[in-house]
Amino acid sequence: MFNPLPILSIFFLLLALICQPGLADDDAIQHSYTGVVIDEATQIATGIKTLELQFTQNNPEIETFAVRVDLSTLINLRKDYFLAKAKQQTAQIKLQRSQKNVLRLQHLQRDKAVSTRKLHEQQTLLKIDQTTFNAAQLQSNNILLYAQVKWGRILSDWYLSSASPSKNMLKTLDHGLYLVSLPPQIQTPSNRIFIQPLGLREKAETASLVSAAPINENNLQQAGATYFYLGDPPVKEHFQRVTAWLPLNAAEATGVIIPASALVWHLGQAYVYLQLDDEQFKRIKITQKKLIHSDAYFIHKELQQGDKLVSIGAQMLLSEEFRSQIPAEDDDDD
Repeated sequence: MFNPLPILSIFFLLLALICQPGLADDDAIQHSYTGVVIDEATQIATGIKTLELQFTQNNPEIETFAVRVDLSTLINLRKDYFLAKAKQQTAQIKLQRSQKNVLRLQHLQRDKAVSTRKLHEQQTLLKIDQTTFNAAQLQSNNILLYAQVKWGRILSDWYLSSASPSKNMLKTLDHGLYLVSLPPQIQTPSNRIFIQPLGLREKAETASLVSAAPINENNLQQAGATYFYLGDPPVKEHFQRVTAWLPLNAAEATGVIIPASALVWHLGQAYVYLQLDDEQFKRIKITQKKLIHSDAYFIHKELQQGDKLVSIGAQMLLSEEFRSQIPAEDDDDD
């Protein structure tokens, strides 16, 4: 009679061998497809560090560039304008004197104290002085209109309203005036933007809106509407072109900020590791990330407040996770 006991014994023996945890290559490290288990002693030895994530708010921005404006043309317009104003004032003084002379001679001529010819000569001089004054006034007005067309009313007022340099004029020289073209995503300029010469967002400084920039040779190449921005702090070094960050008219996003060292890459995809318990780590795919400065990213979706993120050692975890797959692939080839 057939006895099934030997077959059952073999079956349970094979099952026990398959489930035995001691078959791992390294007793301290156990692997799964999307994670890895590492004991606490190995974590200390390899320098793995974690941090607990906290929610934060992030203002959506778009990165573009700003060009520092060459103010030499505006300074030359200022020189020409006040030279024309000086000529106008001189012509006005001569005109006023001629007007008084004509009035005086008219009074004397009525009393027969002066000849009619002398009165006519003075009236002719009055017409000449009036023409000279009109020409000087026209010249100064034309320079002002030209400045407004090229630079807008606000900058023209800063430079041409007073012979003494205004506070705002001096700020354009010390703080830098920048020309920014709005991308299609932005319809309305923000009152403040952020600029930094080397593209380092964490070191960016603010710049304040001055006015719209009239279309001229300075911005003819720009695609969108252009605006003048004045740097808030004084400029330490001269840079013709700087990186600019323009706030988008969108609601603040809630997410977490992670250090760049937490990201690892596999086949072009970004991942991070979270510590689930004392020894277990799980790999999480990051589909969307925003660089907020040179060594940190803002993550909107995949990570949550309270997650324990591996900030240092993620690359080692990735290597250990995939190292275990190499023997398994060799076994399949056999």
